[in-house]
Amino acid sequence: MFMEERQKDIIKKINETGRILVSEIQDFYQISADCARRDLRILESKGLLQRTHGGAIAVHSKEIYPAPTYNPIDIKEIQIDYLAVAKKATKYIENKDVIYITTSLVGYYMAENLPEDISITVLTNSVTIAEVLRKKMNLSVILLGGEMSHRGHCHDFYTIQMVKNIRIDKAFLSHTALSLDFGASIHDTAGVEFGKAIMKNSSMNIGLYPSKKIGKNSIHSICQIRDYDLLITDNNVSEDFLIQVKELGVVIETVDIKGV
Repeated sequence: MFMEERQKDIIKKINETGRILVSEIQDFYQISADCARRDLRILESKGLLQRTHGGAIAVHSKEIYPAPTYNPIDIKEIQIDYLAVAKKATKYIENKDVIYITTSLVGYYMAENLPEDISITVLTNSVTIAEVLRKKMNLSVILLGGEMSHRGHCHDFYTIQMVKNIRIDKAFLSHTALSLDFGASIHDTAGVEFGKAIMKNSSMNIGLYPSKKIGKNSIHSICQIRDYDLLITDNNVSEDFLIQVKELGVVIETVDIKGV
């Protein structure tokens, strides 16, 4: 079988089952592991699949557009990969820290799982996350205000002005998509300057990206991967991504979703 035929058949199998392992490609086509991984790299570069640790899964849309009224509280089924990343992130919080928590689902899970044995100050521009935080007696909560979007958070001129006057120890950030070439990106221009302001005023910027968000691009770039001090993802991320991130000098940690 020619390489082009094999790769076409790999895509067919992934679209039928949702995923494929490197070991399965070896068995199906009697090729080496290196050859199987090369096929997956080529197919991913064409946008036909998304590589993961040990294989690949069916590709999703390159650009992700959340619903205009999307809110993390609307997601009733627990997303295990997001929860695993969120719980790992809380391990980096120390007593007396001033932290910012992202408005995304991983930030919502993080807010629910903050440690209760230390005193910290938490910044949020999400009214949903603020509602979770207000019930935790060990926290001091600063709600970053401004004109509220239909998704329940603020990121306009007034919000940015508040951020500029606050020193942040650690910012926990998660955007729509993350890729090696385009960095962290979002679909809406309104959040770009806010995201940049948070990172500028934070001593440590920590990116929280479940593997579902990796290898994708949205529309507007906020920062490059090397602008993060630490990345946290789950163990379904591709080996190549891990290697390339480390080559950029960025620390990256993976968490086992089975351990959640």
